[in-house]
Amino acid sequence: MRLRTTARRLIAGTPWESLVKRLHYMLTQSQNSRYDVQTIEIMRRALTPGGVGVDAGAFEGGMSRHMVRFSPKARHHAFEPIPRLSQRLTERFPTCAVHAAALGESPGTAIFREVLETPALSGLRRRVDLPAHATINEYSVPVETLDHAIPGNVAVAFIKIDVEGGELGVLRGGRETILRSRPVIVFECGLGGADTYGSQPSDVFDVVTADLGLRLFLLESWLADQTPLTRDGFVRQFEQGLNYYFVAAP
Repeated sequence: MRLRTTARRLIAGTPWESLVKRLHYMLTQSQNSRYDVQTIEIMRRALTPGGVGVDAGAFEGGMSRHMVRFSPKARHHAFEPIPRLSQRLTERFPTCAVHAAALGESPGTAIFREVLETPALSGLRRRVDLPAHATINEYSVPVETLDHAIPGNVAVAFIKIDVEGGELGVLRGGRETILRSRPVIVFECGLGGADTYGSQPSDVFDVVTADLGLRLFLLESWLADQTPLTRDGFVRQFEQGLNYYFVAAP
């Protein structure tokens, strides 16, 4: 297990990651590996030289590293509330603005639930699908909004949101930034996470399309320049667990 973790960290954010994860998907049909490959390609297309990226829920910095690789001269923004991880991100990415905070709909403070066995499932609320025996470390963290944290003169080209169910709050808290910048957004939205916050797929669809003026796609559909999802189609994807990563784009 330790060797596998070390190997994963060594390739994360490198040009080799897509190839390795594509092979992993072919062998295991891992949805996460497929989403990672597609997200990296979407990021490559969206982040033209100088384009600013935002990594909401940066964790160990795998996607932040790709942002720096694709657009090395930009000042990207990474948000990570787990203290040891945000400190590590600050050390690894000196040219990025690392925010030791969670993202949400309103600024303030909140209790963060760190899942010690699987830190990637940590969040401002305890996921409904966590096992009863999961060990949770609770502590207070600052909460930022994109609109407060991103300077008003910065045009954001790409946003990745993976905050274990709080994605709708991040979108609402970044309304002005998103309307101003019209970025490409890759975000998680699935059972076990979004329903922890009481978020309904119809609400997510309405905020993305009616409030933010973007269209919703499956990752592969956006990459293939295919038609966006309808409201019913997005709800079906969510409720049937067909996909849990999506693209919001102009």
